Amino acid sequence: MASTVSKLDHRKHYSLKKLARGSGSRVLRMVTLAIIGFFIMPFTVHKLGAQQYGIWAIAMTFIGYYSFLDLGLSGAVFTHMAYAFGREDHEEARNIYGASLRIFGGVALVLTAATFVLAGGIYFLHYDHSRELAIVLLIVGLSTASSFGMRVPFGTLNAGQHFDVTASVLIVTAILRAIGTVIVLDAHYGVIALAWLTVFTAIPTNVIVLWKVHHEFPFLKIFSWPRWNRVTSKKLFKFGAPVLIGQIADRIRFQTDTLTVSFFIGLTAVTHYSIGSTLVLYYVDAIDSIVGVLMPVLSMQQSVSDHSGFQRSFFSGTRVALASSAFILFGMIAWSKDFVSLWMGPAFTDAYPVIVILSVAIFLESSQSTSVNALYASLHQKAYAVLNISEALCNFVLSVLLARPYGMIGVAIGTLIPSIIFRGIVQPIVVQRILNIKIRDTALVYLRTGFRCAALLALPWLITHFLLRPTYFWLVTVGALSTIAYAIPMWWLEFDGIGAEKIASSLRSARRLLLPTKGM
Repeated sequence: MASTVSKLDHRKHYSLKKLARGSGSRVLRMVTLAIIGFFIMPFTVHKLGAQQYGIWAIAMTFIGYYSFLDLGLSGAVFTHMAYAFGREDHEEARNIYGASLRIFGGVALVLTAATFVLAGGIYFLHYDHSRELAIVLLIVGLSTASSFGMRVPFGTLNAGQHFDVTASVLIVTAILRAIGTVIVLDAHYGVIALAWLTVFTAIPTNVIVLWKVHHEFPFLKIFSWPRWNRVTSKKLFKFGAPVLIGQIADRIRFQTDTLTVSFFIGLTAVTHYSIGSTLVLYYVDAIDSIVGVLMPVLSMQQSVSDHSGFQRSFFSGTRVALASSAFILFGMIAWSKDFVSLWMGPAFTDAYPVIVILSVAIFLESSQSTSVNALYASLHQKAYAVLNISEALCNFVLSVLLARPYGMIGVAIGTLIPSIIFRGIVQPIVVQRILNIKIRDTALVYLRTGFRCAALLALPWLITHFLLRPTYFWLVTVGALSTIAYAIPMWWLEFDGIGAEKIASSLRSARRLLLPTKGM
């Protein structure tokens, strides 16, 4: 039997202020991680030395493959929990929480066993530094395995629109880890101490997240023995399988280009290409941070059949994604060449054409990120998985064919062409057929918002043209002034009037459906 929740609880779930706070926190987290990485990576390499850092890099590569055993279940927990919250179905929420904890507990046991086997095998190989690598793998691997269970409380908080909480604790963890890294390496401890640091800095985060879930959702009874529900578990796996396929497709699209470059062009070109692809991945993360907060809203609206609210949220999110993507694309084109020259040296500016081409490809994808969220929210993740894996395979084939005759630019074009086809043509058709959102309506939104984006980018272009100098100070100054010059009039023209009212209207519509009616 579903429990009732106070009106105050519902209002905490739904507000424009809360969405803005969550989106801002996610963007702040991304910026914080980028800044920390910018300074910590060269510091770590210098302090550890090439061999010790190589051990760390190899260990992190192995640990990176652990994420495949997520099986797409994190997305399943997030989406179905948002559905349960939208329907105020506390019994279903408890079933989801308990079943997913047991599933991830089983995954943790598998990873624990795999970690012991992997570390033991490396330890007995008896090559240089095998003992240190085995110990680092054992420490970080066991920590990663045990953290799989924390995906459930993190997903629960995000499903309940507490993105600001999860982003804030991760920011604190990153800062603690950065401070700890400086202290540990300045004291001349090695890579093993760095591995222990990752374990201890995760503890405060986990404690805070568990307490927050217990405080916000007491009906989940998170400290009792997790219950097992066969039907719920089957539902989670059914949702997770296509998500896993989509994650594999993303790996193919974003990581196989490096292998293609190394095989057909050479190892030296790998570093140059990786610089470009790394910057572009920050583009992807930025848009996800800004727009991703709408996902639980769409899920909750879908769960109570609020189709008009769903469509308003869809178009509002599309406009936010397009406005944000256009500005970041402008920044990639206008500022990345000078940034790469300062950051890595003038010899690496041959990555600039790669950055521009990949950024255009990402623009076609990120400007439609709300439609991907809408497909997931409406439980049509299988359709997106087919679209994504099709694009990934075309990307791989074209990049291989174009690598030898055209070099790094050919590999990048091999990414752009499938993006034009699948994101620019196929995806709007899929969205129309599945979500019943007409291509004509979407095109009108793109034309109107796109025209405003183009017009408002004139001032950032003038600022860049007259003020930009190849120094960090002027890059930051021009970036800040351009952001202000673009964001304020964009908000005023696109969102403050009709736009802001549409966003607020979609949230009010969902709130009305969720709040108990007077007299009932």
